[in-house]
Amino acid sequence: MTAQVQYRGNSNEQANVMPALGGRSTGSALTVPITINISKNRVQHAINLNYSRTSSSTSNNFSSVEDVAGNAGIVGVSTDPLAWGVPSLSFSTLSSVRDATPSTRRDTRWSLGYTVTKPFRVHTVRVGGDYRQDLSKTQSDANAQGAYTFTGLYSSGSSQVRGGGYDFADFLLGRPQQATVNYGLGEVSLRGRSFSLFVQDDWRKASNLTVNLGLRYELVMPFVETNGRMVNLDATTGFTAVSPVISGQTGTYSGSYPDGLIRTDANNIAPRVGVAWRVAPGTIVRGGYGISYNAGSYSSMARQLVNQPPFAITNTAIGTATSPLLITNPLATATPNQITNDYGVDLNYVLGMVQTLNADLSRDLSQVWSVGAGYTHIIGSDLDIVRAPNRGPNGLLLADVQPFEWQSAEGSSRLHAAEFRLTRRPVRGIGGGVTYTLARSRDNASSMGGATVVAQNDKDLQAEWGLSSFDRRHQLNANLNVDLPFGTGRRFFTNGGVLGTIVGGWRFTTTFTMQSGTPLTVRVTGAASSVAGGASGTLRANYDGSPITIANPTIDQYFNVGAFSIPTAGTYGNSSRNLVIGPGSRLLNAQLSRDIRLGGNRVMSLQLNANNLLNTVNYGGVNTTINSPSFGQITSVRAMRSMTFNARVRF
Repeated sequence: MTAQVQYRGNSNEQANVMPALGGRSTGSALTVPITINISKNRVQHAINLNYSRTSSSTSNNFSSVEDVAGNAGIVGVSTDPLAWGVPSLSFSTLSSVRDATPSTRRDTRWSLGYTVTKPFRVHTVRVGGDYRQDLSKTQSDANAQGAYTFTGLYSSGSSQVRGGGYDFADFLLGRPQQATVNYGLGEVSLRGRSFSLFVQDDWRKASNLTVNLGLRYELVMPFVETNGRMVNLDATTGFTAVSPVISGQTGTYSGSYPDGLIRTDANNIAPRVGVAWRVAPGTIVRGGYGISYNAGSYSSMARQLVNQPPFAITNTAIGTATSPLLITNPLATATPNQITNDYGVDLNYVLGMVQTLNADLSRDLSQVWSVGAGYTHIIGSDLDIVRAPNRGPNGLLLADVQPFEWQSAEGSSRLHAAEFRLTRRPVRGIGGGVTYTLARSRDNASSMGGATVVAQNDKDLQAEWGLSSFDRRHQLNANLNVDLPFGTGRRFFTNGGVLGTIVGGWRFTTTFTMQSGTPLTVRVTGAASSVAGGASGTLRANYDGSPITIANPTIDQYFNVGAFSIPTAGTYGNSSRNLVIGPGSRLLNAQLSRDIRLGGNRVMSLQLNANNLLNTVNYGGVNTTINSPSFGQITSVRAMRSMTFNARVRF
């Protein structure tokens, strides 16, 4: 039996470009893993018990000190001292202003697992399972003091504004176009459970052929609030009507709802197969296929379901040119009988599934050199899509329902990747290799849970299909490892001596990476017409079909900004997601290291690291907000050269 007790504590200052909007965070973690191994004849039993407890808290400079929003005369926001702070301000041409979000959280998890292993002739069979339970107590209100969007609607007298500072002029007038608020009424307690069973067979079919067969079943239960304070939205087909439904109650349109407000997805069977075949001496073929599921979606969805009326306060107000909002009172009350819930999830939501197929061929050219090639194909289905069913290009579709987001498992993805490699095994102190990867990934939802980007047009989800946000077409990696020829057993100073002791035993390692950029989407953010239509941050630009890349990109213009334009009011942009390819990078890192034995079991390790050794300028962020005055410009660069020296003693 082995047991450990691990503890970690931390305390951090959260810096902000505006020092008054900074904050502080503290946290601690306690983990106790226990493992029991029992062997009897040729049978092995393994029992794993794990207990962990983590806690964290965050506060800003005003939390429990000064009610900033209240002193400014703003009504309809949280009066809880823990949530005091500065309201969030969003602009179309300026950076957003956001305070640190006060919060407290305590998570407890314990799990129990069991595995039995028994060999049968040419088979080694493993059978096992585990049970896990999570309990999370949280008080966190991301939008307790209100969030205001300023577009320049009132100062410009126009529904379409690009630059000009009119948004800030609206702020000086105290007239936002949109105001939202969302905060709970105290601490929430979430509980989740999961089970799994598996069987695996390592089958040595022949001396040159091994087959691995496995089958896993996972049952993940949606999180529930222990006091029943969760609310979902029950919707008709086509979202012609919606109504709130509380945990365990019966919805108006869909019948009974479970305590977690999502039906348990009980079909998560995951087969896996792997094959390794030595076709000839020095030639090996490997392949495999497997299915996996995303079990992490339920937690983030539950945290949004608990922040809903009647157990939380939510409100969204949108102003017009003829009926402007004032910063002090748009969040005070909602229209009588109006539904203010701002989030819902499909009752029949299922966990995202990923199918992975891979094949690989490796061939020894000699005792030193080898080559290889591999192919990977990944199919994602039931991926998360976030929609806005109650917002059209001209405003709300259901007059008695405020804007809300809807999460469902309707997304899909496809990835193809080919890899080619050349490797030199370490001989005479020199080894290394080169790997090139060519890949392409497309989807209409670039995540398996926790999606944040809302579909532009709820009536045309196919328009979301495009390059994945993580797509990287080309990637080249090279590494070189050299044992410097100095010291005992090496070419120079092999007999030691003072100089041999100083320069001997050093190892030099260098890595070089060159890769193309990931794609970016040209969006309209904070423009008056997109806010009015409910597409702020999701409305895409129009694209005229001309070339996007330019011959000599600069910091002031990275791509052809003239190819894009703001859609006219009441229309959606025709450009696809992730149409602009961001900047790539080239990076050379190096490391010099050695171990010095101090006697007994004591060893001192010395290490000198150099990141971006050549101090290459690699562009970072690119502004792809079309209505920003810095549209098309580079907004950041990646880290320049840095060097660190580490010394560590082990005993």
